[in-house]
Amino acid sequence: MEINNENLIFPISIPQDSIKIDDIYEEVFLLFTEGRPLEWQHNRVVTQKKDYVEVLINDNISVNISQNQSLLSVRGTTGTVLWDSSIMLAKFMNNHRTWLNFSTEKTKILELGSGCGLTGISLVPLVKLVTLTDQANVLPHLWKNVKRNLGKDYMNVIVTDLLWGEEIDKDILKHQWDFVIASDCVYNEFILDAFITTLTKICLCGKNNEIHPTIAIIALELRSDTTHLVFLEKMNDFVIWRLPNSMYGEEFSRGYVLYVAWLKALKTKLFDWVK
Repeated sequence: MEINNENLIFPISIPQDSIKIDDIYEEVFLLFTEGRPLEWQHNRVVTQKKDYVEVLINDNISVNISQNQSLLSVRGTTGTVLWDSSIMLAKFMNNHRTWLNFSTEKTKILELGSGCGLTGISLVPLVKLVTLTDQANVLPHLWKNVKRNLGKDYMNVIVTDLLWGEEIDKDILKHQWDFVIASDCVYNEFILDAFITTLTKICLCGKNNEIHPTIAIIALELRSDTTHLVFLEKMNDFVIWRLPNSMYGEEFSRGYVLYVAWLKALKTKLFDWVK
């Protein structure tokens, strides 16, 4: 499909202190030398052994999350407990919703690897549509958290299975998504091909002549420099910016990263909209 870059409308402006990722080797070196503290403690913010956790997003929003440790024993299942990056992403998107230009009349968000549903649930009152996706065996637990927090009052939330690398449901493909979000989905280099294939397909959903880019927002904990490098290598079809640590929140100021990205095929004159 041929795209007229001059007519693209970007929903966000990149903050001045953000870093454009041009050299992935330099990026990984900087993150895992300067960005990761020596006293690093993995997953230090969450408490995964509790059955229920109340997560305070900000002074006005809290989400009550049910966790299920037993399902972690199922191979490939990680989404039935909370992870630090999901809390970071939920707080970031709620506390910067004005910058993200959220609208209850227009904004559509799809989340990959929703897990317990923390981020997506917190965003439902702020936008037109939120779609939470994960593996089929995680969905009953995800639905439990959606109903626990939203009840039956919200009609603008969809929960559906989406296996990375596999065929995507036509009900997802028909939408033009403003944002596709993911937290802690980059932890194993062997799943990255499938993850990025699905991410790319979602970013191409519902395109037409009046096109605007789908913005990917990816929250990561700095675990493995090798896996991180493979992730950036495989994201070569995307323009990637690292947001400044000042936007993460004090408890996530070191050891974490937030990327915004969009497909290079949609690239426009960058400095017309960077602020």
